[in-house]
Amino acid sequence: MTWLDNANCKLCLIYSRTGDLTRLGKAEKLPDLLNELVALLKESSRSVAFSTSFQVVANLVGKEDPYRDYKEKLIAIGKRVAESVRHRLAQASWDLRMALRIAAAANIVDTSVLGYRPKKLEEAVWDLPAIEEYVSLPDSVYYVLDNAGEAQIDLVVAEALEKNGIKPTFVVRSEPYEIDVLEKDLGIYNVVKTPGNISPVRWLRGFAIAKGIANLEAYVEWNAAQTLHLFRAKCDVLARVFSVPRNAPIIISGPKASAIIRSQQV
Repeated sequence: MTWLDNANCKLCLIYSRTGDLTRLGKAEKLPDLLNELVALLKESSRSVAFSTSFQVVANLVGKEDPYRDYKEKLIAIGKRVAESVRHRLAQASWDLRMALRIAAAANIVDTSVLGYRPKKLEEAVWDLPAIEEYVSLPDSVYYVLDNAGEAQIDLVVAEALEKNGIKPTFVVRSEPYEIDVLEKDLGIYNVVKTPGNISPVRWLRGFAIAKGIANLEAYVEWNAAQTLHLFRAKCDVLARVFSVPRNAPIIISGPKASAIIRSQQV
């Protein structure tokens, strides 16, 4: 896979990283960032371009994890919402279909999608998916986490998996990427850390429940794992490709998503 939409996805990269640098108080370094982006816009891999460009931002800001403070706020919000989710799932006898719907709907916060405006997490988690593919899950799965706030919801969804006889193993990036959760954010939970800050799906073998857009695109690029993807169509490109309203939650297998994307790639 190259870029899903050669023009709009590259515009999103520029928008995302200049937005990062501005929000992080280093607008005076925009010329340095733009110089770095010139080469990355020629990169054939969207995943590599986005992960590398975030490292550039972190270096220019002078912080390894520049969104650390914001992630702490998201974690606090996520923990509050997770209690409501736990209560609702307990009332529903830990229904797995409901749990996966909530996990997809919780993929709401993002710093870096062109034109995206998120809803509040406490409202968003109850949204129903526009696409919901049923996939039989094996007894053991990787659970690839995404942003720090929604990860608190995913911890409860993992409880639902366990109560339905499925053992989840959490997976995170080794190095910071945007507002994504890290091992240190998960307390007592054991996790698998994949190399660098690129999407963990790049490295996995076996079956993975994968959260977020970046992990979807990593699957389409490398096709290494068996996957079920839970995400929102946060941009116009994904909404068009999947024929859903923008910001709609989606539950879809890797092969089906890849087939749809490749059939419409421009």
